[in-house]
Amino acid sequence: MNTMTLCRRCLTAAILLGSLAGCGGGGPQTLATLAFEDATGMLELGPEAVLEQGPDGGVLAIGNRGERLLVNLCETQGPRGDVETIAVDLRARSELLKYDIYLDLWIFPRDGEPRLARTALPGIRRTVPWTDVEVRVPLKPGERPGRLRIAIYAAGPGRIWLDDLVVRAGRSADLAGGR
Repeated sequence: MNTMTLCRRCLTAAILLGSLAGCGGGGPQTLATLAFEDATGMLELGPEAVLEQGPDGGVLAIGNRGERLLVNLCETQGPRGDVETIAVDLRARSELLKYDIYLDLWIFPRDGEPRLARTALPGIRRTVPWTDVEVRVPLKPGERPGRLRIAIYAAGPGRIWLDDLVVRAGRSADLAGGR
């Protein structure tokens, strides 16, 4: 075996091991998880956002009596390497929502101005039972988030409950189908 063959094999093994370990590989990266069992990892809790006991553990209950409400849920470091999409998956239920409820994803790039991606939670309107929700936010070409902030925005009265929030990053095809 010559030296060139050995070096190529070592390089191939290093690339394979690096991608399996998530070091620049193509698989999705989990950036944050909130189970709402306690306030660990959350940014704010107030009179309108409280932890309650749900059917399978803790949930976050958000009640809005006014016109506008913003609840900052968590902040996390941005993904490693180049990714195409930020995915936020969660379970939610609602009661008497007057308007849509939104997931706010603040993207703080390593260089440049922060931007807000506000997305209505699909399927969460008026009153609905527990529903799996998937929000996908594509990144702009060359955008490299250094930090992300996830929040819930309500434009009118109603209640929403959240559970099992997971923030991931990766290629769009890798993030299809949720968690």
